[in-house]
Amino acid sequence: MSRAMLRGGCAARWAAALLAAAFAATACGDSTNSPSDAADDGAGDGSTDARPDGMPDADCTDGSAGLVIQCPEDIDLGCVPAAGAPAEFAAAASSCGDPSPDVVCTPAAGASFAPGDTTVECVATASSGESASCEFTVHAVRDGGFDLVCTPGVTTACAGPATAVDVPAPTIDERCGTAVGAVMSDAPAGGVPGGTTTVTFSASGEAGFSTTCTTMVTVTDGAPPVLTCPPSVIAVRTDPAADAPAPVLEAADACQGVVPATASPATLPRGTYPVEYTATDASGNDATCTTTATVLDAFAPGWPRVASARLGSDGTTSIVVAWEPSTGADVQGYRVDRAAAPDGPWTALGLVDGATLVFTDPALPGTVAWYRVVALAGDLDGGATTPVRALSIAAAQYDLRGQSVPTVPFSTTLYGVVRHPVDWGLGPYPPVILLHGNHGNCRPTRTIGDDDCAETTDHDCHRAGYTTTPNAEGMAYLAETLAAHGYVATTISANALNCRDDYIPERVELILEHLRRWRDWSSVGGAPFGATFVGHVDMEHVGLVGHSRGGEAVALAPARLAATPIAGVAIGSVWSTAPTDYHGGSPSAVPYAVLVPGCDGDVPLGHGIAIYDRSLLPAGQPHSQVFFVAANHNYFSTEWRYDDNLLSLTCWSWDEIGARAQRGMLEATLAAWFDGTLAPGGELEPFLRADGETPLGIEAWANSDLDLRWSHAASVRTAIDDFSGAGAPAVNLLGRPNTFSGYSTSRSCSQNGCDTSFDHPHDAMFLSWDGGTPVASWDLGGLDATGAAGFSFRMVSRRSTLNDGIVEQLFLVRLVDGDGTTVEFPLTDVRRVPHLYTSNDVKEMLQTVRVPLPALAAFTPGFDLGGLGRFELEMTAAGHTRGSVLVTDLELAGN
Repeated sequence: MSRAMLRGGCAARWAAALLAAAFAATACGDSTNSPSDAADDGAGDGSTDARPDGMPDADCTDGSAGLVIQCPEDIDLGCVPAAGAPAEFAAAASSCGDPSPDVVCTPAAGASFAPGDTTVECVATASSGESASCEFTVHAVRDGGFDLVCTPGVTTACAGPATAVDVPAPTIDERCGTAVGAVMSDAPAGGVPGGTTTVTFSASGEAGFSTTCTTMVTVTDGAPPVLTCPPSVIAVRTDPAADAPAPVLEAADACQGVVPATASPATLPRGTYPVEYTATDASGNDATCTTTATVLDAFAPGWPRVASARLGSDGTTSIVVAWEPSTGADVQGYRVDRAAAPDGPWTALGLVDGATLVFTDPALPGTVAWYRVVALAGDLDGGATTPVRALSIAAAQYDLRGQSVPTVPFSTTLYGVVRHPVDWGLGPYPPVILLHGNHGNCRPTRTIGDDDCAETTDHDCHRAGYTTTPNAEGMAYLAETLAAHGYVATTISANALNCRDDYIPERVELILEHLRRWRDWSSVGGAPFGATFVGHVDMEHVGLVGHSRGGEAVALAPARLAATPIAGVAIGSVWSTAPTDYHGGSPSAVPYAVLVPGCDGDVPLGHGIAIYDRSLLPAGQPHSQVFFVAANHNYFSTEWRYDDNLLSLTCWSWDEIGARAQRGMLEATLAAWFDGTLAPGGELEPFLRADGETPLGIEAWANSDLDLRWSHAASVRTAIDDFSGAGAPAVNLLGRPNTFSGYSTSRSCSQNGCDTSFDHPHDAMFLSWDGGTPVASWDLGGLDATGAAGFSFRMVSRRSTLNDGIVEQLFLVRLVDGDGTTVEFPLTDVRRVPHLYTSNDVKEMLQTVRVPLPALAAFTPGFDLGGLGRFELEMTAAGHTRGSVLVTDLELAGN
């Protein structure tokens, strides 16, 4: 808008004359008319005759209000004090139906206007409610100041990503004051980019005065980008739940340099498709091209884990990383990366083919490293695993002679082999105590021959011609892997208690005495470690691991600690391998797992399963049992060198799985167990809770196909039937009826009353069938399964001629809700239940089948977990119309 040089009373007289003229006029037409609008004069040529007073002639014959408002020209107050000065003005308005519309201006006439530009808006409102507005500017310059007047705009054609533009300098109006110094500009020194750029000029005056003005510089671009599509492009889909984004292409643009191109379609599933790319520059010029896009599936591998760690003689830590294979159809291999932090930066360590699921890092640098595994589709990266942490480890040892241990009738030795993380800053770390079993403590110096027994009161063998059997060191490989996971692991010696009858309660006391010493070493220090472990060991989360008689001792230890507390010490999780069971312990108060070897030539299989079955009640902690087919007793220790099954007591030696497989399985699984039950925020992996098959990464590290049959009892569970209640088997633990129709045999039984091969101290339902339509049905009475992770039961395929020729059991599993909505599926959809195993002394070992309820409900629209009506087993699957099983422990289960 132009500025009228009208000031003070001149402006008022002008406004009064204008207003009088407006009142004398009649006007009609568009209510948004501005002072420059004019009505057609009726001559038919579109011309207007402007009235001398500036208001247009009006024709009110059309019946409209015809509201017109007219503002004064812009007002320049000239030089004013810093506080401003008043301005007088008026806006004129008229209407066909209202000769005197209300007019309100903001700011109002007579208000004080500060230096600078102030916009005044005036609004006229007719009696009809119609309104119209106009605006003008009041300009003032502070006394002692000046105006900068910029060229409004400059337009030029681009000459590249940045164009040199000569932006005219502003003029200076110094009527109120004088500029001091040069006028400054923020114009880009390297040239102006395409589009519109605001260039600001500034200048300073006396007494701190400064002012600015702007010029809009427009660089135009009339040429489209140059976009060239290659003959074909490749994208990788990294997530099975999402399509892959089309590959990125870029266009070259003379003005912008690089312009990204958008693809249509933007995302693609696996396959080959035409894709059109479009690149549009900032000026709206575009270019297109078309190519062929191929999408490959290379999803992230699963469950990365530190399967093993070894401490070298030079102090280096080697790490074995294992993972689950990618399900992507186009994966051809994997790359293993390492970093010092979980978010990188990553360094590639090596490539392996698609069939390989383990990788060894021979020397972990520093004190901590993170590993990830990247799926590869050719030379293209696919999905990557979540990072997994590994810690460098160090060794320590203690050998305290002449120590007193409660209930041990002689002074003895506290001997421990320690493996711990090097980086104390990531702790404190939970401690794990490992205890071996009963074994000879004297080793012949010759290279052949098993270890001999000789009673001793300390750690050493004192027989001439023999050395001390390093029984504690036989579990050091487990301690090293645990230390790399973040535990202070100590394998202790019970040599002084070996070669004696029983001495299992004494082993319990030995464990507790070591815990007392660790409590002191971690709190106040002391010989032989000084302050090394002070503040770095979390004694309120202790893990215990035991083998053979050591396995029974660790199962007894939680109850013994509860009876004789050690201040500041709490057992948080226990693992037994091939334990004896001479004292009837029940570690129900802590998370407990037991490994039962299928070819144990030393300890009867019934010992381990008896401890597990007793631990199930009361509920409150997770418990797991794994039956390890083809494993012997001794090979879980690196120092128990000879096969306890040499005479094929339970299995033919050629059917055994071997030392590497046993140890590989144990160290990877043991670390997973403690990570799920002892580490802060831990959660059990699916295979540990019978929700998934044995991880292929663990099998790869074990270098064998592992036959592991798991039982699991969740910490939170609702018992439905274990056939021990009153009225069993006709009535379940919910007080609801059961029916078993069409079976040749259907009866409840207990332990050897079920079968001579059934060593579980447990009740079960004996079901045999030979044709027909046998159905076992449990009435659930509207049981609310909302929030439950699974419907769980345990079963085993019996030693029966009815099962001859089968490899695994197969029947229909059925759930029916209260409204009759039914979902059924074959047993093998959720769990394989193999028929027995190869052995000279086959035992019927229960394993858990868990039906994943949330997935089941999601798969079956309308199925109501809030009211379960029935659970059924129907034995009519093809090829399995005859058979025999034992079933027990039906329950709703959490994780």
